[in-house]
Amino acid sequence: MDCRPLSFRVRFINADLGVVLVSWKELRDPVHGWIRLSLDEARFLDEDVYVQRLRRVLQDGLVHYVYPSARGTRFEHSLGTMHLASLMSERVIGEADGKTLRALMDHLGIHDDNVRALIEYIRMGGLHHDIGHPPLSHVLDGYLAPLVKPEPQLYFTGVGKEHEVAGFMLMGSGRFRDLVSMVGVDAGVLRLLTFYRLVKRVRLVSRYGNSALSLGVPEVKLLEGLSDDELMLLESLVSIISGGIDADRLDYTLRDLYFTGAGSGSGAIDIARLVNYLHLGKGMLVFDDKAKAFLEGYALARYNLYKWVYMHHKVLLFDEMMREVFKQVVTLGIASELREAALRFLNGNPSEKDLDTYTDDQLNVTIGAAYHGELLKDYVREYADSIMHRRTSMRALWKRDEDYITTLGLGNAIMLNRYIDENLEGKGLGWAIEFRQSVANELRRALNCDCRLLVSVASFINDIGALIRNSDGNLMPINEASPLIKAIDNAWEQAPHIFIFVNSTELKTKSINPGKVKEEAVKVLTKLTLKIYNE
Repeated sequence: MDCRPLSFRVRFINADLGVVLVSWKELRDPVHGWIRLSLDEARFLDEDVYVQRLRRVLQDGLVHYVYPSARGTRFEHSLGTMHLASLMSERVIGEADGKTLRALMDHLGIHDDNVRALIEYIRMGGLHHDIGHPPLSHVLDGYLAPLVKPEPQLYFTGVGKEHEVAGFMLMGSGRFRDLVSMVGVDAGVLRLLTFYRLVKRVRLVSRYGNSALSLGVPEVKLLEGLSDDELMLLESLVSIISGGIDADRLDYTLRDLYFTGAGSGSGAIDIARLVNYLHLGKGMLVFDDKAKAFLEGYALARYNLYKWVYMHHKVLLFDEMMREVFKQVVTLGIASELREAALRFLNGNPSEKDLDTYTDDQLNVTIGAAYHGELLKDYVREYADSIMHRRTSMRALWKRDEDYITTLGLGNAIMLNRYIDENLEGKGLGWAIEFRQSVANELRRALNCDCRLLVSVASFINDIGALIRNSDGNLMPINEASPLIKAIDNAWEQAPHIFIFVNSTELKTKSINPGKVKEEAVKVLTKLTLKIYNE
């Protein structure tokens, strides 16, 4: 099969005459300036129901409850990721060994004398990398599969996050295959390049554990027969879409800083310089040592974004309230259409109506109907009221670093933080849910009160996954080469990793002193810390 994208087959038909037949369409973007699409891409985008759905999925969930202008969607983020993926691939692909590159393209079925065809696949990967996100993005990511129980075992094997598996399943559908074939793109190859890390994990699990897991992942076979050099080149190219400093992370960092106005501001990240100092390594992308200052700017901006936006105590509070509301709403008869759409979406076979239903818009309408129809019970109704009107009596026992350290004590806080970091990285969302519930239950017992309590844990990994090449040719992780980036580790180690929220009105009604709640919370967490220490 000819896997060259149509736009590039047309574009170079008269290349020997120096004639370029493709015109461009440009979209104005506040972050990147002009984003360029070929006319074929522009026409395709209008037909792409999977990407168009992302216009109705907020990029940052409920962050706009604290930062009102954070109302961007996954749609423009996907366009920005495509744009950066194009810049990055154009920068490094010329450094690839010609023979190895040709062999890799032939193996993938991209039979074209020009590398632009491969770059188009990388662009399309950037455009589609987020099509599996649920309503409200990361707020509900990981919470749908346990509730609606989709068929694919990939959701329950730890090979990828829920939205990654969902995107992978969508790309495997006949509808998606027919869609991308309009522009001459092979869905299997695009699926491999976009979700390479997931395919690689499936291959590993199948080889050493569940051999049946790969039966539904034919892309595993595309990895067979590659030489070591071809595999290393493939690893490098896919890291443009999903790697250390990839197009996805660069775009959402720039975009979210811009629309929230938080942290250091988007001016701290010089994309042009970062791309200019980017090189092709063996199985990875590497940066020239001249990029050190720009990588430091990125690391600081990223930390500020996580610290003051994603992990703002109020944002985490609304996230937890929304999850509690969603768990009850999704079981109601009034939510049957949303629930069934979610199931078909996760199974990878949604109708166009399902794609329109499985969005923030429909979720908000369903919550509103359940609230006004008085279908929500007890504290969940109060949480729904908070979601709809932003009024809440829930208060954090501590908010900022100094409150956290003063309350718990420096040693206990650092030990607890390390415990949380290690388990989140090693065990993921399942552990976080159990840990939050355990802390809440222990505190209720200590207070002898069935009080409204919400617990949230904060997650941040400072390793930005960038290697720099020194003047002598040696590679070094930027985290080791930069004292400034190392300092971020020290700052994060003393930042709140856990927040406990209580209802101030309820405490007053039940004559419970807020100071008593904080005191018992410290005892619960200290007991946990001592248990960790003794182990």
